[in-house]
This record gives sequence, C-alpha cells and structure tokens, in this order.
Amino acid sequence: MQEREKAKRIVDELLTYFFSNDITKIQIGLDFTSEGFRIKIKGKTEEEPENVLHLLELLNTPRDLSIECYYDELLGITHHEEEDYHLLGLMIDEAEISFDSPDFEINVFRKK
Repeated sequence: MQEREKAKRIVDELLTYFFSNDITKIQIGLDFTSEGFRIKIKGKTEEEPENVLHLLELLNTPRDLSIECYYDELLGITHHEEEDYHLLGLMIDEAEISFDSPDFEINVFRKK
C-alpha cells in the first residue's frame, strides 16, 4: 500500500472518531516528509470525549508491519468498535491528543 493511500485510510479512521464524538469545525493537515508523514486533525467540542486516554493508549500500540496487508479486511467495516482504534495504532508510530476547551486535536506520525 502506498504512503498516500495509508495516509488516506488513517485520516478516514480519525475522521470517523471525530464524527462519532460530535466534534465540529474539523480541520485536517497532512505533511509528507522524507521521514514519513504527519497528520493533524482538530476540531471543536465543549467536552473532552469519553475514554480519550484509552484512545491514546490504543493509538500508541507499537506498530506492526505484518498487519498492513490485512488492514482493508480488518477495518473495511462501517461500524467502528474500540478494537478498530487498536488496529489503527498498529499502523502508526506515534500519537498525541490534546484538549483545551473547545479545541480538541489528534496528531499522528507514521515513519516510512
């Protein structure tokens, strides 16, 4: 899977999280470098989403290169469960989450 396609799929999963938590005024930034790519997605919400620390833990699951060929099969569903974010964590190298009401932001980095 090419890096741009991987970025697209990661953005899709993060956007689904924002939609399911009623986060509005969403902005997405994507930067490709020689080291990899960084995704910044931010939006507005008055209250921090429930289980955000658990989400951060799931996103910081150590990356597993063997999972990438199965990514479409595993995440190609319309209803997302908690374990889906664990699978997303297997695709990325670093994740940070910040909330300073009303600003909510997730930053992820994936090495080449």
